[in-house]
This record gives sequence, structure tokens and C-alpha cells, in this order.
Amino acid sequence: MARVSHELPLRANLSALDNIALIPLYQRHYGAAESARQAQAMLEQLGYADIALLRDPDMTPAQRFVAKLARALILKRPRLVIDRPGAMLYDVPYPAFIRQLATQAEMTGTWEIFDFSWNQALYKE
Repeated sequence: MARVSHELPLRANLSALDNIALIPLYQRHYGAAESARQAQAMLEQLGYADIALLRDPDMTPAQRFVAKLARALILKRPRLVIDRPGAMLYDVPYPAFIRQLATQAEMTGTWEIFDFSWNQALYKE
């Protein structure tokens, strides 16, 4: 399982690309160049290649979410859990935003969203 959560922050001193590239670098033991290539490809797949050089403090909440999502997706796990997206995506209508990202990512696994019960009506749109 891969997880996207406000409790799993990005490294503030690293760019979005570097935050994502850490995963293949340390978990799969790829070299730095290959890890960066995979991270860039993931951002391009999500339609957010332009945030690659931004650091956490320079990102909007939606951009920060995409960086966290890319970091989770690069793990290539069959199950992705998004934990309380409203705590991370307060600058966009997030159920639609997540649906849009899910279609771009072409992930074959399952995306599950865990949110507060009072937000469930938002997903029925």
C-alpha cells in the first residue's frame, strides 16, 4: 500500500523532483540520474512537470498534493490510500481534482479515499 497524507510531509529543503526521486533512489537502489528520470516521468504523467523544481514552501496546496501523490505512485503498489484529502487540498474542489489525477495517472491499482463522514456528500457529484 502507498499512502498520501498530510502526516507524510515533503522534505522542505528539496524540490518536488528530489522528493519523488528519493523513493527509487533509496528503496529500489537506482542511481541518481535514473531516479530523477523516473520522478520527472511521473510528474509528466500527472500533468505537473512544471512543479519539478519547486520546493515545498513555494508550492500551492494542490501542487504539494501532486508531489506527495507522485511520491506514492512511484512505489507502484496495487493500493493507494489518500487520507483526508480536504486537509491537503483546501485550494481546489478536491473530489474532482483527485478524479482528474486518477485518469491521468493510468494506475492499474485501487485508489481509496478515507475522509471525514461529513465530507462524503462531496464525492457524490
